Amino acid sequence: MSSRPSTVVTIIVCCCALAATLPGAVWAGGGNWWDVEPEEENPSPYYDSILYSEIAPRLREIELTSNRVSVEVLGQSAGGRNLFLVTIADPQGGGLGKYNAIRNKMLKDPAKAQQMADKFGDFKVPVLINAGIHGTEYPAVDAAIRLLETLAYAESEDIQAILDNVVLLINVVHNADGRVLGTRRNANGFDIDHDFITQSQPETRAVAELMRDQTPLVVLDLHATVNPCLIEPATPPHNPNYEYDLYIKWAYPEALAMEAELVAQTPETQALIPYRDWALGWDDWAPIYTAMYAMYHGAYAHTIEAPYRDERGVDGLYAAVWGALEYVAQNRLGMLHDQIEIFRRGSLDLPQQAIPPSLLPVHDQYPDLMIQDFPTAYIVPNGPPFQPSEHQPARLVDHLLDNGVEVEKAKQPFSYDGVDYPKGTYVVWLDQPRRGLANTLLDDGLDLSDIPGLTYFSAPSAWGLPRLWGAHHVVVDGASAISTKPVNTATSPTGSLQGGAAVAYAYLPTSLAAIQATNDLLADGVTVYRKPDSFSDSGRDFGAGAFIIPGDAVLATELVEDYALDIIALGAMPADAVLMEIQTIAVYGAPEVAHCLEVLGFDYDTVTRDDLDNGDIVGYDVFLNQNLEWDDLTPEGRSSFTAWFAGGGDYVGLGHQGRAVDFAIHFGIADVTSTDMDGNAIVHIDYDPDDTVAAGYADNGSAFMNNSVWFSAVGAGTEVSASLASSDFVISGYWPGWSTSGAEGMPIVVHASSGDQDTVLIGFDPTFRGMPEDSFRMVANAIHSGLN
Repeated sequence: MSSRPSTVVTIIVCCCALAATLPGAVWAGGGNWWDVEPEEENPSPYYDSILYSEIAPRLREIELTSNRVSVEVLGQSAGGRNLFLVTIADPQGGGLGKYNAIRNKMLKDPAKAQQMADKFGDFKVPVLINAGIHGTEYPAVDAAIRLLETLAYAESEDIQAILDNVVLLINVVHNADGRVLGTRRNANGFDIDHDFITQSQPETRAVAELMRDQTPLVVLDLHATVNPCLIEPATPPHNPNYEYDLYIKWAYPEALAMEAELVAQTPETQALIPYRDWALGWDDWAPIYTAMYAMYHGAYAHTIEAPYRDERGVDGLYAAVWGALEYVAQNRLGMLHDQIEIFRRGSLDLPQQAIPPSLLPVHDQYPDLMIQDFPTAYIVPNGPPFQPSEHQPARLVDHLLDNGVEVEKAKQPFSYDGVDYPKGTYVVWLDQPRRGLANTLLDDGLDLSDIPGLTYFSAPSAWGLPRLWGAHHVVVDGASAISTKPVNTATSPTGSLQGGAAVAYAYLPTSLAAIQATNDLLADGVTVYRKPDSFSDSGRDFGAGAFIIPGDAVLATELVEDYALDIIALGAMPADAVLMEIQTIAVYGAPEVAHCLEVLGFDYDTVTRDDLDNGDIVGYDVFLNQNLEWDDLTPEGRSSFTAWFAGGGDYVGLGHQGRAVDFAIHFGIADVTSTDMDGNAIVHIDYDPDDTVAAGYADNGSAFMNNSVWFSAVGAGTEVSASLASSDFVISGYWPGWSTSGAEGMPIVVHASSGDQDTVLIGFDPTFRGMPEDSFRMVANAIHSGLN
């Protein structure tokens, strides 16, 4: 073990060796990024943590006084605060150009990149430190700053060894909002460490783009607190889309090096390595986390959880990172060769390899789960009749491209498995460098429900984006001769105007854009109708829920141009069309419920228990409830709700943990019997396209359930909008005992009316962490159904 520097200097941030590929240090937002106006902040209660407002000036000071450092603004938080990327490199050392040449080849010609690495020998590799993704885990940011201070100025053989071999990238404070507000989550209320597949938040997108572009060799995500100090790799189950044998070959000994340095620098601190020390309970199955997502870009990635919330936590994280940097400096050539091997396997469609027995823990019960049988490709048609609209496949394809997945499109019509597809159909071939990431984003996943003893750290255990975003896809197995060419962006939806001048125009609720357009029209004072049930016009059949505007051809054209909607001319205004009005909406639920409404363009107010106990529900048209229980209200609150329901107040209950369903049952506005499910899964759903709440959905669809409910009995007058499929309804995920639960074919979405009062209960989880975007439309339908 080498000696370590004992002195701490001031802070550092740099953008050196990779300066040829990273943006410059000028913030495109205008003004000086280091000029920060102080605001009220919530520092750590356990020690004198650096304030967010103090970080930028200190970074600027270091940038001006250390030639090893450069700083840039990586992006902005949800609350509009800057995220700072610091790069540290020795400007006197060589090897930067050599590594850039290797990196430019590793995704285009991995075999050539390996040859270049073997030939060059002397070059630096990028290591990314991600700090403070949870705002209240203060030691992470302070440890990163201490590391910056040391490497910016200090001189020693140990430091020079790191600078000779590593370019250090530091995302100094990933969750700027949380650090200021004293919250785990960002200003939107999202845990951004759970967002790396959906990427609904700006902080996540910024770091995902950094990983895509820089392909760091190692990623260390700094957290606090778990005691003893937790250093990944993780327990089973390991996601099969990793090349886990290549990862664990270096990640496990790197974890041991971090443990050794931790104990050497802070003798009172002990380490825990889940891969070695636990059988289950801290898995890397879900790709939603920073470290897990980084593994799909070839990184040897680790979550590190400090054991203390005070200065000892700063000491522990600093020591662990120092151990990792020393390990990389000594092993970078072999580590880089195997990182590139991940991409080579993908490019050549080579089979995965099992973990060597010498590295497989004796307690690992599930080694067979780690081997993936990759398909040949995925077909993603880009519009009707395969898709409900052009919007969903375009959204999916752009997401794939944004994450570095290669997408192509057919150069001519083709057939597969007896189905004809047009020219321009998207094809994602799996013989590509990032095949693991491509398959993770597109695959349905596995049903692991009944594997004995299996447990998960947290949901989700399934996340198939095509199903949850409403983009039909087809798996191609075996050889296929589809002629394709690469695409750099998805073809933008175009929409259409069918029929010319007319008495009225209709469009269907088959996309998020249709809901957004409707809310924008209502906000602008435009007259809009909704036809609750299906109807026919001029020999054409329309499903339930169609939106109808008066015969204004200019307005119809604007909807095509601005929202890419398919607008259809009508010969007559349908009977019983309901005049729409802006609904005042009160929301009680997690932040993702609000996120759903914001995506759809609804105005809403978030209410608290105190608000509701004070009778503030009066004045709202709709109460959207995710987790308020009847017992949560005082007698006064219950009385105000009883009067509000009697006066025609509409209720939308979301099924997570059954609280909102029980709320409706207690108040007598729902005649149902609900049954809880324990787990999370993507499930087959049979929608009723003629039902007002299921409007715009195909009869066979999907949804996400997370500790949700289904209905074992519904009373007279209760309409069923959707049910679980009658057999094999679990597509993927973890729902122990689902096959014997009796849930097959049972209702999952219901609605009922009593006079002017309408109730909708959605048993699945339509807003889970912003992930199931296709289900957002059902929340809109539920809100609109109260107008019927």
